[in-house]
Amino acid sequence: MIFNKLNSNLQIKYNSRMINLKIITLGILLLLSLPLFSQTYPNNEDSEYQDMLTPIYYNSANGDDFRNEINKFFHFARLEPFQHPFKNVSGETTPYSVHRGFGDEISQNNYVVQHHAAIDMYINNGEETTMFAAIDGSVITYKDAPKYRDYLTITKNIEDSVGNIIGKIVVLYGHIDLNLDELDGRYLNGQSVNKGDTISKHLYSETVGGPHLHFEIRYYRPTDVGNEDYYGWSGGSTSYTEPSSGPWTYGFWDTNYGYGFANPENHWNYLPTRIKNLEINNLISIFPNPASNYLNIEVLNNNKSTVYIVDITGKEIVCENFINIIQLNIENLQKGEYLIKIINGNKLVTKKIIKL
Repeated sequence: MIFNKLNSNLQIKYNSRMINLKIITLGILLLLSLPLFSQTYPNNEDSEYQDMLTPIYYNSANGDDFRNEINKFFHFARLEPFQHPFKNVSGETTPYSVHRGFGDEISQNNYVVQHHAAIDMYINNGEETTMFAAIDGSVITYKDAPKYRDYLTITKNIEDSVGNIIGKIVVLYGHIDLNLDELDGRYLNGQSVNKGDTISKHLYSETVGGPHLHFEIRYYRPTDVGNEDYYGWSGGSTSYTEPSSGPWTYGFWDTNYGYGFANPENHWNYLPTRIKNLEINNLISIFPNPASNYLNIEVLNNNKSTVYIVDITGKEIVCENFINIIQLNIENLQKGEYLIKIINGNKLVTKKIIKL
């Protein structure tokens, strides 16, 4: 009896220790699975050219899941360099003038009702001009639409550093003349195009205000089809029920769709030419390199900079904003090679470092 009781007590203690060991092991595995640094992305409000976004973004606090989701999408979307719709492969741009810019106020019956979520570009030679694909993607054409009459869209999925689709860019070319394009033998509906391909050669001659290209960049969520309308004025659609927020004081949104509209400047100017890269390269110092504990980055201008450390898999493990100089603690990084990406103003510079 005494022996059985002693054996039972020992078994209970053994089982208890095994449970504790499993809990400790599980905790260690969980800690090992966590990233060394929490990933954050710059807020849209910190951009030189602000985009026009859904009210949910402006009404949420820093760190909110939806705000982080949008900031992450912006980061990867802006790494997609655009070709200007009037610039050919030789780098020559058809002369044009902007009569209504991005964010300009639009009136209805003498009252401002919304902001202009695009730019209207008028060319000097009327309705005959060649327009080029700003990005790679798939084309959908629309005829006799109530808003832009004839227009086409180019849609491209945006992926993060590990290949997950996190949203869509849709570039809209409004007020073109698809009938004249078809007479030229240009049928693009359902086709894929490459950046720089000719997509239209005709603007609609009877557009109010004269022939012009309405160039619009929409940001959609990964679950959106990619053709939903989600912004206008309250008299235009019963689905527009959420008033604008942030710096965009006019207009209403259907907050079930879309992230918002991109300021084209963020795509035309975000990635630099080789000459600009050389200029900014001369202003940036990274030291010491190789480094074991701390890495210093100095930029010799007063523009706001963002630095990313990227590992060999393409995963961004550090993201920090700074002006002039910053010191990064890299003690916990694994030994090996990393890329340093520095965005300064509208310029991007990439350098390699070695962690000892």
